Amino acid sequence: MRKIPNLVALVPCVLALACTDANKAPAEAALKSAEAALASLGPDASKYAAEGVAEVRKSYATAKELVGTQEYEGALKVASKIPGKVSEVVAAASAKKAELVKDWGEASAKVTATVSAIKDRLATLEKGKRLPAGIDKAVIARAHEGIADVESGIARLAEDVKGGMLNEALAGAKALQAKGEAIMKSLGSP
Repeated sequence: MRKIPNLVALVPCVLALACTDANKAPAEAALKSAEAALASLGPDASKYAAEGVAEVRKSYATAKELVGTQEYEGALKVASKIPGKVSEVVAAASAKKAELVKDWGEASAKVTATVSAIKDRLATLEKGKRLPAGIDKAVIARAHEGIADVESGIARLAEDVKGGMLNEALAGAKALQAKGEAIMKSLGSP
């Protein structure tokens, strides 16, 4: 008879164990794996693939919330996809950065070529005995000042690129190119 009360005392423990969701441990492990994957997102991912980073962080928050409400099956589904999504985001950010680096290289080369053309044009004008109509010494002086600004600007932008500010440097290079073209036009070149 004494064994029956002991058995009755064990029933709640057995029921609690039986009711524990089999997905709890895998869901928690997937959540830890997702957290580790999120920690691997570097600053480039946030800079060049911000939407993807936001989506992955939202998925992580959802998985964490599902674990908190003991919906382990749903948490497992969401959390297990996060490391793959993180890899996709990192790859997208890397591709975007590579594209911007390529665009920067092209833009800076174009500005450098324009600077060279302006210097050649200035040398030609200064060697001549007379300046063409519409061009005087003031135009030449402004061109020298402008070209100095373009050269120092491209040097500053190159430093920005080293600091990871590719978008800003690319926009700046386009502005410098426009300024260089305006200087060329003022010197009578098309």
